[in-house]
Amino acid sequence: MKIYIILPRFHTNYSDIIQNLLDQGHQIKLFVYNFGKIENYRYIKPRLIRENFFTKFINNFFKIKQNKFYLPSLKEFKKEIIDTSPDVVIMRPYSKLFTLLILISNFISDFKTILYHQTDFEKLGKFNFSTKYFKFFLISKIFKMRSYSPLFNNRKKLPFKELYFLPFAKQINLKKKKYNTKNNFLMIGKFIKKKNHEMFIRGIKYLTTKYEVKATIIGEVSTREHKIELDRIKKLINRLNLKNIIKIKTNIKNNKIMNYYYRNDFFVLPTTHDPAPISIIEALSMGCMVLCSSSCGTKNYIKVKLNGFIFKNNDQKSLNQCLIKLIKNKKFFFKNFNQNKKYLLKTIGNNNFNKHFYKLIKY
Repeated sequence: MKIYIILPRFHTNYSDIIQNLLDQGHQIKLFVYNFGKIENYRYIKPRLIRENFFTKFINNFFKIKQNKFYLPSLKEFKKEIIDTSPDVVIMRPYSKLFTLLILISNFISDFKTILYHQTDFEKLGKFNFSTKYFKFFLISKIFKMRSYSPLFNNRKKLPFKELYFLPFAKQINLKKKKYNTKNNFLMIGKFIKKKNHEMFIRGIKYLTTKYEVKATIIGEVSTREHKIELDRIKKLINRLNLKNIIKIKTNIKNNKIMNYYYRNDFFVLPTTHDPAPISIIEALSMGCMVLCSSSCGTKNYIKVKLNGFIFKNNDQKSLNQCLIKLIKNKKFFFKNFNQNKKYLLKTIGNNNFNKHFYKLIKY
């Protein structure tokens, strides 16, 4: 099957999914209109369809950096997509102009269009007057178009039959470690305030009054905003006398980050709001106990106590209490290694992804 995937940029949450589809013999093309600094092109190299004059003008005039008004050259679009006759086009509708072009093309071409979004069940579980609910009403009832989110945990309760759940997939690399009393913590997140690095650092400071701990922070630094936040975080670490306890690593390539998961016992993501952070899935697949906030989109992949905990969003006291829980449950986690592996294979393994994927594309 010829499957085209259109994303704003190649996020790592699609890396293992693409590898899985390629392994099954599908022809995959990936189209993007933004590029990140630490993306992993091991399995596929993204293509950029040249933008048209209108997009160039809008971006330059309004100094827009994320290509929100991206529209490809119609000639290039026809050559790359329409004329090559894909069976399925999966698109994340970030650019409204590009999305509209795909919707129009869907009516005049034979390919199936499926929209990928990161909406959680709480926003669509029951009738409401939000613009998001109305948007999916139009997509599902008027356009009769299928869409999916990796954040739905119970499709049976979804309001529209055209809404589907398609889980994240990750190769499970659990290796049984020898139990020890060391407590090594890891946090990953680009240096912006919503990632809440400060809350993590203050949580580590709290732990040092009770336990021997070490921590590593990995983050992307590619903009002026990132550099300003990184400087602030470094000053905070020095002020709290944590220089010998917390180490900072910047711009680590995705394929090398996996080693950091394996070296650490606990992964913490205190971000105030992240719709679908793949780092939670990566950490689970590498055998870390995981802690994230109640606003984290991928919290549903955590089995509380078996492999992690969820703390109250933006609440330092709740975070501190859950950090203690992680350490106290470390023996339980090691003891239930096989049960956790079985759970992860069932939830983020390729077999589970494939089961849902073929239901999604079968019209």
